[in-house]
Amino acid sequence: MIDLAILGLLKGEDLHGYELKKRLGELPGAFAGVSFGSLYPALARLERAGAVREVEGGRSRPTPSVPMTGALSGEIAAFRARIRLGHDRAEVTPGRRNRKVYGITQPGEARLAALLVEPPADDRTFALQVAFCRHLHPEERVAMFERRRADLAERLTTHAAGADAPGAGTDPYLQSLREHDARVLTTDLAWVDELVAISRLELADADQPVATSIGGSTP
Repeated sequence: MIDLAILGLLKGEDLHGYELKKRLGELPGAFAGVSFGSLYPALARLERAGAVREVEGGRSRPTPSVPMTGALSGEIAAFRARIRLGHDRAEVTPGRRNRKVYGITQPGEARLAALLVEPPADDRTFALQVAFCRHLHPEERVAMFERRRADLAERLTTHAAGADAPGAGTDPYLQSLREHDARVLTTDLAWVDELVAISRLELADADQPVATSIGGSTP
């Protein structure tokens, strides 16, 4: 799920890690508590896969080479120096733009498109798909929302069948919880119906031919 969130944000603009963490926390209910310990391994994995890359603006400094000394004590000192240089490169110096800036690549855009149309693993994943579905063609959005509608309708039917089972209403608190779940499913179904309607209107507009005058220009 974090891959979808990172790629969706980078599709909009290039961002450094700190800003990415901030934007992730602003996504509705998804990554309010995401840590750098979760974010940077995900970014490193996506970078190895070619889905993201460092872009101009980060001004990452090259690592100076530390010569080998041939002595054990010297080798240890050189090793520590290389580690120190790596940490210094990752630090943010006030007044200088030396933070690593990430941007999405073409393979990353293809991966984002695939994640947006996959059947969501849970409700939080679907919320992320909605957050970035503007990057899909209206026809793909319609298909995504109609799949979601069918899933919710099936869940509501299953829930109603369970509520009618013998003994289902003997515990008033359990019954209240069942009724709450039914209301949530009904509300979500109505919301997805709205999304389907919006996407269908956008699809109709996208398919509408552009009228031209005799001279070939739009009126």
